[in-house]
Amino acid sequence: MKTLSKVSLISDFLLRNRIRLTFFIFTLCILKDIHTKVRPNDICNIQNFFGFWGLILVLFGVALRSWAAGIIHKNRSLATNGPYSLTRHPLYIGSFLMACGFCAIIGNSKNILVVLVIALLFYLPKIRKEEYKLAQKFSEDWKKYLQQTYLVFPKTFLQNVNSSWSLAQWKKNKEYRAFISAIIALFMLKIIHEYSHW
Repeated sequence: MKTLSKVSLISDFLLRNRIRLTFFIFTLCILKDIHTKVRPNDICNIQNFFGFWGLILVLFGVALRSWAAGIIHKNRSLATNGPYSLTRHPLYIGSFLMACGFCAIIGNSKNILVVLVIALLFYLPKIRKEEYKLAQKFSEDWKKYLQQTYLVFPKTFLQNVNSSWSLAQWKKNKEYRAFISAIIALFMLKIIHEYSHW
């Protein structure tokens, strides 16, 4: 019984602090790569495959998160249009795409394993917990929504993609933090690429 309560406490701690822990772990990976002289790929050179496509993934992830954050009204209504008509978790998918993009830019393939472990330990349990709460709160609407969407990949690209995006809602959901963090990280990786000559 005590073991179960300890596991539950640890699990709750990880879920509550997943964003901080993810940021901390990813920052450690970048610092380790700089220390071991892994030079980031060039994000401004279209011929640098990993740098350029890493940038595209980061920007696509930021755009997907921003689109979702400008629509969702957390704890008030079930979001089923816009990116939520394509996947049930566009915010998490956007974050995953951003993380993969940064891994490509940094140029250390081992970092993708870190991203996968973080996704499995922190985000998959959070997704399950959120879906359970949504099923309790929006029972019939949630059942219909489950039939229209998959967890990650779109069932269709033609359903209810139109949505009323709101800058005020984007701000209310504090999505500017992810946007600003991504821009700062890209800028720093570009500077490291330009001025590191190892």
